[in-house]
Amino acid sequence: MKPASARRRRGGSALLAFVLVLASRFAIAESLVDRLATDDPHALADAVTAIERAPADADALFAAGRACEDKLLDPARALAIYDRIERELPDASVAASARRRADRLREMVGANREHAGEAAELARLIANADRLPPDDIIARATALANASWPGAADAALWLAEWLRRSGRYTDAQPRYEDVVTRWPQSRQAATALRGAAGNAIDAHAWDLAQSLVDRMPAATADERIVRDELSDDIASGRRRDRFYIAAWLGLVATFAGLLASLLEVTLRNGRPSLRPPIEVVYFAPIALVLVAVSVTAHRAIAPAVTLICLGGLVFAWLSGATLDRLRAIGRPLRARAIAHVAACAIGVAALGYIALTHDGLIELLLDTVQFGPQA
Repeated sequence: MKPASARRRRGGSALLAFVLVLASRFAIAESLVDRLATDDPHALADAVTAIERAPADADALFAAGRACEDKLLDPARALAIYDRIERELPDASVAASARRRADRLREMVGANREHAGEAAELARLIANADRLPPDDIIARATALANASWPGAADAALWLAEWLRRSGRYTDAQPRYEDVVTRWPQSRQAATALRGAAGNAIDAHAWDLAQSLVDRMPAATADERIVRDELSDDIASGRRRDRFYIAAWLGLVATFAGLLASLLEVTLRNGRPSLRPPIEVVYFAPIALVLVAVSVTAHRAIAPAVTLICLGGLVFAWLSGATLDRLRAIGRPLRARAIAHVAACAIGVAALGYIALTHDGLIELLLDTVQFGPQA
């Protein structure tokens, strides 16, 4: 019995030791991963080095690889880490993700990491784009796009997308076309063609946008969905452009009509009083409250609300001054008052649509009507 009891004790001790070692390894790996949560590049580089030198842990290595990509801007080092996961820990839960990221990085860095410099330069450019002068961004991205390395298409596509995000649609369009022309069979070309169509839509170049959509493939269900969505955007954009033109015509017609009505009364019956008419006295406090609420509640809509209120005050002043003068001299005003009310309604609606469209709020309004206000 004694030897058996001793063996059980030794087995229990060995199991306990194994559990303690395993727990300590997990604790060490977790503490190393925690060190990655820093914005200090030197401390971050030291944390990555510590993970690389520690016993292989798939999750810690994957986190270190992402840190090399996103913070250290060192794609070659990230590739080496992902390759290590695939080589040493192929059954880990993150192995498939590491393999995909490694394949993506290998396209840019090169099989022997011969283009690590260009890849790192592109990563730095993307990371620092918000802090660099536009001319510097264009020059550096163009140089990378024209260089002989696997990531040239990515650099050219990124530049086109950056120009589009910056609102430089005219400059972005030929950059998209350049990607499609130079790398016609690449995945970047397919992305560039979609981006070119979207850029043309943003620029309200509807015919160009439709021609680009017609060039897009439609072999799969996903491709047909993308084409249909872009075609719908073009159709709705055309309608909004027509509404925008109609709104300007309505605004001009309203102002011209009210002004003409005032001039007619002035020429025939003398100048109206310079005192604000009752319509303005009544509406001015309401307009002030609306503007104040818009400024405090949602600053993005404040300019549009202010413009609409000011336009409404102008219309009210023109209409009220005319009607007050007609009332003072005893001329009939019922028909003219009805015409003024209709004109003011058209003018305010037109001014509202122009203000919302100009400030890019029409989509926000449509989403709010369709889905309700966001919390």
